[in-house]
Amino acid sequence: MRCRWKSSIRALAAVVATSAVTAGVTGCKPHVSTAAPSTVVCGTVLSNSVAAPLVFDATRRLPIIKGTTVGGVLMFRVARGCADGTHVSWDPRSAAHLVKAAYARDGLPVAVVLKPSGSGAEFRLIGTRNGKVVASATAKPAA
Repeated sequence: MRCRWKSSIRALAAVVATSAVTAGVTGCKPHVSTAAPSTVVCGTVLSNSVAAPLVFDATRRLPIIKGTTVGGVLMFRVARGCADGTHVSWDPRSAAHLVKAAYARDGLPVAVVLKPSGSGAEFRLIGTRNGKVVASATAKPAA
């Protein structure tokens, strides 16, 4: 059976999310998914995990992070928006390694995925722009 759109919804169909449009469709059953959506930052898929990991917003004051998320990684947002990124580092450098990053239009990271080198590998993440700290977080994964 082919679904037909109600004429009053045609104009909105192009801009409204699919789940909202299904309410205006006659004779169609909406598709329901129980899987968590991908974690996407500035158009880059950072995770396709069934249980979407938490992205810590390091641009805001954070408590000490005392664990990891799905897959043993930590995801940090280090810039607001997608136009300007930040220079990112962590100390000690050996405590984690970069798994993936999402980049701003200026070519600098807006989000990073870090994997601690081992249990108990503590580190401090720092994001700077124009010499100023704009993002920071302290991670103390469980030993």
